[in-house]
Amino acid sequence: MTANTFSLEIDPLSSDSGWMHCWLVVDGKRHYLDATSVFPPFGAVLAFAQALARNKLPHKFFWDEEGHGAKFQALPIGAENQSFRLLIDHDGEIVVDAEFDWEQTMRGLLEALRGVALDCPGAESEWEFPYFLIENFERDLARGFTPDSTSKEICVANFVFGHYGGYGGQIYPAFTIWVDERQTLYMSMNDLPRFWWMWFEFLEKIGNGDLPAEAVFHKEAEDRIADGADLFLAFGLDTTFHFQALPDGQNFQLKIIGAVASSDMQQVILEASFEPRQFVESFVRMFSEFLQISYPAFLESNENKFDLRTLPLDRLTL
Repeated sequence: MTANTFSLEIDPLSSDSGWMHCWLVVDGKRHYLDATSVFPPFGAVLAFAQALARNKLPHKFFWDEEGHGAKFQALPIGAENQSFRLLIDHDGEIVVDAEFDWEQTMRGLLEALRGVALDCPGAESEWEFPYFLIENFERDLARGFTPDSTSKEICVANFVFGHYGGYGGQIYPAFTIWVDERQTLYMSMNDLPRFWWMWFEFLEKIGNGDLPAEAVFHKEAEDRIADGADLFLAFGLDTTFHFQALPDGQNFQLKIIGAVASSDMQQVILEASFEPRQFVESFVRMFSEFLQISYPAFLESNENKFDLRTLPLDRLTL
């Protein structure tokens, strides 16, 4: 069977209580899928589109609807064929089994995902799909997925600030550190000035090349009693950042070690190398945007005692 078109329709404005409406569309015939923020599917769909663009088939992923879902498989049809075979099994029912043009499918998926990243409330936080993932894909697509002059060993950092009411409805500002295209660490520093000042001092040292250095985010007992929340959502109470200049004299290595809650164990959360300017400028850009767009809602809640606008953002300009 050969079908004309395949697309994924997503209604990003339907996001409610962690669910979103989606449809598989084959030649105009629609089949419904739920998306859940417990297992956000959109990163996997983007990886699927990239596999089509790179002709890295077969490729498969599971669209999880919390205990059930759809199995996607993309199978090659000859080395030089413009088409591929798509097989989708939704809860034991084969709902798609046909051949499609890989480029038409890839670009259609990209546009559907663009709508999620741009229009869905909480796309960056609740649905783990910030817009820079689309930008990265388009950059790599324009290059034909060939590496640029930057060493593959140097990672790219992005910082995603939580929308008001995201991350379980937190009342304090929080952000997530992304490395390349994966989330690394959720930083919920609550309303504690010393944590924010420590983070800014860390960024200033990176920008000035004042390395090696170390920052220990230690949540003391009185802070836990006063604020009622852990510093880091997944890795316990104490987290240490080690910064070390690399031998090339231009880049630095960041190693993050987190204490595992209720134990004496430690876990390496991240060990990666970065270009200082990219790391600092990425934070400055997203923090500045956050202060203008989302932060006023935090202030209006009357819960925040420390004003993030007092932090020395101008000292981080490289």
